[in-house]
This record gives sequence, structure tokens and C-alpha cells, in this order.
Amino acid sequence: MLKKTEVHMQQGPSLYAMLFIFLLLLGLTWLGGRILPKWHPVYAGKGFRYGYWIATFLAVGTLIFSRWLRPVSGFPGEWFRYLIYAAYVWMVGLVFMLVLLLAGHSVRWLVSKVSQMTGQVGTDPSHTEVIPAEGITRRQFLQGAIAAVPAVPMAVSAYGVIGGDTNIVVNRHTLPFPQLPPALDGFKIAQISDTHIGPFFGMDKLDRVLAMVKQENPELLAVTGDLVDDLDLLPLTMQRLAAFQAELAQGIFYCWGNHEYFRDIGRIRRALDASPVTVLENRNQAVGNGLYLAGVDYPWGKNKAEVEAKRQEFFTQAVRAIPAEAFTVLLTHHPDFFDNAFAARVPLSLAGHTHGGQVAIFGRSILPVQYKYMRGMFQQDSSFGYVSVGTGHWLPVRIGCPAEISIFTLKRK
Repeated sequence: MLKKTEVHMQQGPSLYAMLFIFLLLLGLTWLGGRILPKWHPVYAGKGFRYGYWIATFLAVGTLIFSRWLRPVSGFPGEWFRYLIYAAYVWMVGLVFMLVLLLAGHSVRWLVSKVSQMTGQVGTDPSHTEVIPAEGITRRQFLQGAIAAVPAVPMAVSAYGVIGGDTNIVVNRHTLPFPQLPPALDGFKIAQISDTHIGPFFGMDKLDRVLAMVKQENPELLAVTGDLVDDLDLLPLTMQRLAAFQAELAQGIFYCWGNHEYFRDIGRIRRALDASPVTVLENRNQAVGNGLYLAGVDYPWGKNKAEVEAKRQEFFTQAVRAIPAEAFTVLLTHHPDFFDNAFAARVPLSLAGHTHGGQVAIFGRSILPVQYKYMRGMFQQDSSFGYVSVGTGHWLPVRIGCPAEISIFTLKRK
């Protein structure tokens, strides 16, 4: 039995995964150290190089400690949270910086080649046109601006890490349904998803989220998976949810995500079974006034065909014996279940899992991992499916994709 002061390995990434990530981060750092001096001479000094590598080793060490090696009782104090913020700002900013500088270096190289081919001469270093307001030459001004370029991705990283971890929005949706029973007109459902309670989602943040949900006065709360990553916080999480159950007319309903399996689904299952939270695992439950909630398990499989077969099997079990005249809401972690729900004309399906990509431009994720149903509302005929971008995250970077609480008001069309 581990003592409270002992340090233990968190469940999750293996030693090989840790080594791979460590080498990857060092590789990115080495590449950045090679590019920066070529970008501007100010970064070629010995003092800068030492500071650059010291900052990187401190950041990597902090991230490894925060993810895999940390006290059972939690972090040493609130100050450590800000140290983690700084580590993520540095490493994420480094990735952004590499992308920007590689693009900028390529453009400069192309401009140089085009100038040589066309016989154009570059800016004459002896040219001394003065910008009157500043009292410096134009060349000096441009050199200073170029030297400051690496600070831009670091600023973007700070915004994405700190703002992304602290900002939570409430997205409200009023949905019309011709088949909605009259007694359900105005019925309100709240959804939270992908909280990943742990390093970046503690009890203070959970209290804040539940208070925001309470202000919306919903009849029930749907939790669509990936609730807890740090199982040491599981008992406190269950206490919060059990107390909040009394604030809801119809209670809290839950479906499994993939991270429950990554951690310890047996332990999480026992905690939920001992709580008033209703787990919908490939089954449904009547809520009242013609409303049924159905929930599906996460569809693991060795290949695409096996996953699709699991999806159909789980969905069929989940909606079995629901009366044809009932109004059904499907809870699923993976949004691919929308295909099954749309085919069966399920009026409303709620999902999560994708985090909306977490980094988006004009509402579209720029990350390479993409899903058919990525974020937001989808509609097919009179059926709706909504993919939450998540109320939390396990990597604290959000740009153009703030964490959310989703509120759905059902209206009779």
C-alpha cells in the first residue's frame, strides 16, 4: 500500500512511450536550436544556447513529473500548476515556433533565389534611410522585427495554454421536433464531456462547472465519457456528482468513454455503481413523459469492420424495446454512432471524444486527427447530433475552440 508521501507511476503511457516522447521533445529542441541562429544572429550566442537548453530540460522534466511521477496526494501546491503552465507554454510554443520559422526560412530562401535569377540586388547594407519617428535605419528596424518573430508563437502558446485551460463557455441550443410529446416541450438537457479530471481539471474546476450547469436549470445532466484520468480524484468526483444529483429533477446519466478503459474501468464502475449516477451501458431507461435515454459503450475493435460491427451491436442493444412513439436521446462518447442514430431516426444524439481538435481556425480543426463528425451540430432530416468540444482536456492547449458546457432545450415544432 502506497503512503501518501510516496510517488507512483500513473496508469497510462508505458516506459517506452515516455522514452519516445522524451526523445521527440529533445529532437524538436535540437531542431529549434539549429534554426534559430540561422534566423537571426542574436540567437547564436553562447548565453542564449545555454538558456534555451536549460529551459527545455526544466520543461520536459516538469511535464514528465506532472504526467507520470507525482505524489498520490496530488501536486505539491497551486504554485506547481503554474509551473506546469510555463512548461507547456515553452514546449507548445517551441512547436509553433518551428513551424513558423521553417516557413519563414523557406520564403527567405525562395526570395533570395528569385533575386539571384532576376539579377536583382538585395538591400544595400550601407543604405541609411532613417525613420524619423524612431531615429533608426530601415534596415535596423527590419532586423529588430525579424529577431522578435520567435516571440509571436510563444505568445500564441501562452494564450492557448492559459486561456484554453481557464475559459469555459455555455453553448445553448433550442431544437424543434415534430414528434416531441407535449409534456416535453421546453425540457432542458445539460451535457458535459471529456472533463479528464486530473492535472488540469481539479475539484475547484468541477465545482465551477456544476455551478454553471445549475444556473441553466436543466432537468438532467448527461456526461458523455472520459470523466476522470486521475483516479485519486475519483472519490471526490463522485461526492460532487452525488451532491449535485439532488439539484436535478431527473438526475445524472453517464456513458463510457475510451479513457475509462485506459485508466481502470473496474474501479470507475464500482464508484459509479455506489453513486446515484445512472450508467447507460448498451441499454436505455425511461425518464418520464415519453422520454427515453439510451447509452452505448465505446466500440473497440481491431479494424474498421470490427468497430462498425460493434457499433451496430451496441446501438441495437441500447435502443431495444423503446416504444415507437417515445422520444429518444442517445448518449455516446464516440460520434461515429451518429450514423447508426441517423439511420434509425433517433431525434437527438450527444457525443464528445474529439475535443473539437482543440486548435481551430474559423471553426475548423487544423490538427491531422480528423473525424467525420468533428464538432458542433449535425442534422439529418429531423434528427440532430451534437459533438461537444469537451469541458476539459488532457493537453491544455485550446485556440479557437474553448471548452464548453452544452445546453439543449427541446421544443415541439
